[in-house]
Amino acid sequence: MNKKGHKKKQKKRGKSDGRNKENILHSDKEEIEEVSTADEKKSLCYEIKYSDVMGRYIVAARDIKAGEIIIEEPALAVGPCTGCALICLGCYREIDENNINKCKNCKWPVCSGSCPGQGKYTGHSTYECETLRSIPPDYSKLEDLRDSYQALMPLRCLLLKKADPPKWQALSAMEAHNELRRARGDIWPTNEKNVVQRIKSWGLEYDPEEIHTVCGILEVNAFEVGGSGANARALYDRAYLLAHDCTPSTTHTDSERTPGRPITVRASIAHKAGDLISLCYAYTLQGTLKRREHIKHSKFFWCSCRRCADRAELGTSASAFRCPRCAGAVLPERPLQRDQSWACTRDHCHYTMPAAAVHLLLQRLTDEYDQIDANDVPGFENFLHKYRNVLLPSHYLCLSAKHSLSQLYGKVTDYMIHEMPDTELNRKIEICRDLMKVFDVIEPGYSRLRGVTLYELHAPLMILTTRDFEKKAITKESLRNRLKEIVQYLQESALILGFEPAHSSEGLMAAAARDALKKIKTWEQIIGKIS
Repeated sequence: MNKKGHKKKQKKRGKSDGRNKENILHSDKEEIEEVSTADEKKSLCYEIKYSDVMGRYIVAARDIKAGEIIIEEPALAVGPCTGCALICLGCYREIDENNINKCKNCKWPVCSGSCPGQGKYTGHSTYECETLRSIPPDYSKLEDLRDSYQALMPLRCLLLKKADPPKWQALSAMEAHNELRRARGDIWPTNEKNVVQRIKSWGLEYDPEEIHTVCGILEVNAFEVGGSGANARALYDRAYLLAHDCTPSTTHTDSERTPGRPITVRASIAHKAGDLISLCYAYTLQGTLKRREHIKHSKFFWCSCRRCADRAELGTSASAFRCPRCAGAVLPERPLQRDQSWACTRDHCHYTMPAAAVHLLLQRLTDEYDQIDANDVPGFENFLHKYRNVLLPSHYLCLSAKHSLSQLYGKVTDYMIHEMPDTELNRKIEICRDLMKVFDVIEPGYSRLRGVTLYELHAPLMILTTRDFEKKAITKESLRNRLKEIVQYLQESALILGFEPAHSSEGLMAAAARDALKKIKTWEQIIGKIS
């Protein structure tokens, strides 16, 4: 089952740090202490279950606290994403096609002779390098070279058969859904052309069915790693067991700078013993139609979780159109049946929309939304205004626009935080609060979305508070209360984003939140202790 992942290297720890022996990671050259299966099972906070519907999945074996690490493990294999640009085979950074560095041994693209991924199994391994040595790329055909990257991750998995049999055995146990993929009519022929025939043309003797199976394992179980705009994907021995739910109970991160490219899965909310441990295979800020289509296309099943089964998506109305008759909410009558009509939810109104009309309207709006430049503040605001009588403010396209605006206000030209007028600062506050109400439902607890939005919310509040104090428009008591609120937001943001790798954008935001807290402490000289 596919997801997006992350990891973290660790040395042997004692009980004092609250982590068990499952969390001891290793790189190519590191040794790890052998842990007996019986002892390991005792230390795990989850247990593996099986059902005919879900296959293998994990549940809490005991109560788990929010923020607690559930799984932390190194990758079995890492490699380029399908459709990625020309990237370094060692560290996955994009390469300037006009100035390509080449591996001195196999002549395939690398960022430099000192690439940190050179010789690592999570990068350009020695056994991959020796294999590719007899298949030098043709740099006069860059498009063909880019296409050849589609075969590299499957090849890396296949090479494990001899290079690292335990890793091969672990990934071979994963579901490939060969029959479902073969029946689809598009995936199998694509893989036959881009992967099977490519590997065959390289003179490598692997069974075609086995190559297709590896492709399926990757499509169903691989995590994209490296954050947004990722160029790499990875397989993990246990993290793939997490079940899907459109209101996930975990978050996960990976650390590209740590040997083994480990993934860290944390509980975003508290779990009781027996609770399902889940993540979301789709983007949570999409509506039910889009999420279910994505999951069916990429994971080969129709989601029927609580959120998908509820026409109002757990009260968020994230897919709601505005009724043209009464301005109420138009929602699907049977959300798990995509061809059923939509209807106004108000008792006195009998307005309905055929499913086909909904799909066409949604596609038109999505196409228009996608044309907005990522840094265009007026563009997002104009979209919200233009369709205020078509979409409810809670519609996921509106939420996506607000999510962009929450991070653009205060950070782009003409909207720098200290230069924004009070009206724009209040607009940013309004947007952040709107988002928080939804995030508390669709990504509850210690989620990345919540942590980032809390940080974005503190900034305009702080600027307005400072301005009001300088104008003597608020009392010291009012100032103290406002600062207490801001401190609470920063503390929670620093806690949540502190789980992210320190060098990531979220990790840097956590550091900024901690710095902001220190600066707020200086106000105590004026108003006394804040908290």
